[in-house]
Amino acid sequence: MFGFGITETITLVIVILVLINPKDLPVIVRKLGNIYARIVKQINILKKSYSDFEQEVDTVAKDLEIKDTRKRTVKRTKGVKL
Repeated sequence: MFGFGITETITLVIVILVLINPKDLPVIVRKLGNIYARIVKQINILKKSYSDFEQEVDTVAKDLEIKDTRKRTVKRTKGVKL
């Protein structure tokens, strides 16, 4: 995942167990899980907001293109009689 091998992972686990009381470990892991879940939720909200913004920009661009096309058509057909 981060370029960690089995040796680095085992070393990290041992260091964490030495620094943190094993009784407190479940509480800390739960808090880290909650923080991770909130971060993922916010990322998904940002992705959806960006997608909605992108769709709105596309809609506005199409509307402007349609208006520009109408103006050009009116200019070109102004002198034409049917």
